[in-house]
Amino acid sequence: MPELPDLTALLSIVEERDPTADPLSRLTVAEGVLSDLQGIGDRLLGYLVELARAEGCSWSDIGDHLGISRQAAQQRYGRRWSSLTVADLAQSGAFDRYTARAKQTLERAEAHARRLEQPAVGADHLLLAILDDPETLAVRAIAAQGVDPSALRVELARGLTAGSETTATIPIGPEARRVLTATLAETAELQHNYVGTEHMLLGLLRDRSSTFLRDHGIDLEPTRAAVRAALEAFLRSREP
Repeated sequence: MPELPDLTALLSIVEERDPTADPLSRLTVAEGVLSDLQGIGDRLLGYLVELARAEGCSWSDIGDHLGISRQAAQQRYGRRWSSLTVADLAQSGAFDRYTARAKQTLERAEAHARRLEQPAVGADHLLLAILDDPETLAVRAIAAQGVDPSALRVELARGLTAGSETTATIPIGPEARRVLTATLAETAELQHNYVGTEHMLLGLLRDRSSTFLRDHGIDLEPTRAAVRAALEAFLRSREP
């Protein structure tokens, strides 16, 4: 069984990061090591909470198991959940029902956030990633409403703000998490057993985190109708 690093191992890390023998300097380095360990711990707890949530456990279930209230569980562990990355959630099984293209969209959204040096993946990063692939049902549903997806993408990309934060891991931000929750709600409403880019697009419109689509005349109900029509056309094309 793997063992946690002991004091000697942690001291070795401090010495490697700060080869000087200055005790005050090493105090600062030790604080950095502690912060790194706390970050790993937060991601570990967030991962396990999300795994439980992906298996259908409610906050009440989690609270009961830990001997605390539902509200306390959500307040205590929701913060850890907020530190999770796309890879963390994928490993937890949260994206098992996502199509390959939908998973690639999530990866591109994270790449956009990283390229723009943003601290987290946002709703507009998800939208930009959706618009990257013109062959998806999501983009076809946009085009069916008389909007040019290519022009939409250019305008969105031009308007995204570049930041100045470079971190090893980029979590999914609160807006994007709400969009993913709304995505599952749209999937359930359409009674589909998979999650595609079209559901992510509907999730963006349902959650209303991003105003960009509505500002260009793309609303939830017409998009739902366009998605249904695109799916019906796709199924007809596969009939013998």
